[in-house]
Amino acid sequence: MRIMSAMCAVAAIAAAIVLTPDASAQRRGQATTVVVVNYQRVLAESALGRDMAAKLAQVRQQVQAEAQSLAPEGQSIEQERQRLATATRSMTAEQVRNSTTYAPQFEALQGRVEQFQRRGAALQGDYECSQALALRDFNQTVSPIVRSTMESRGAGVVLDASNIQFVQPEFDVTTTVIQQLDQANRTMNVTRRPVSECQAQQAQTPGQ
Repeated sequence: MRIMSAMCAVAAIAAAIVLTPDASAQRRGQATTVVVVNYQRVLAESALGRDMAAKLAQVRQQVQAEAQSLAPEGQSIEQERQRLATATRSMTAEQVRNSTTYAPQFEALQGRVEQFQRRGAALQGDYECSQALALRDFNQTVSPIVRSTMESRGAGVVLDASNIQFVQPEFDVTTTVIQQLDQANRTMNVTRRPVSECQAQQAQTPGQ
């Protein structure tokens, strides 16, 4: 999962920012003003976004190094698969299943394959979970600034630039959001998070 594509899911949440019912009531009878934020620009150009990307890159490098350490086991598994395939090439599948020599060896190999695949999936899951939680924290930091900018413009709705085709420059508040974000937050805590943490959160979320 690339950072920019992952941000789309986070931006979908941030783009839903609207005025509270009380504020909306105060504007009743007035036309709704819309402002636009390019969330990909905020992510790519803000100091906070760049800091997050750099730290996620470190996590990715760590995960990739561990994945590479699995290569010898992967090669060993392939060698064992080829050995068994050669040794049983004259046997039917039923003969192999009934063989006291080869059936246990195939079972042991299958166990190694499953463990190898689980480990690889866990490494990928760790990175994706780390990225998802970092993006969540980034969004939580950006959202109040977007809301403040929206209200200062007298707007009632924020749209994500990725969801619209044309926008007049005066309605695009992206640069303002980036400037205010840089003044408030330039670094964030990004660490490797196990996939089990995201799985646990999903299990606790209604409807998941």
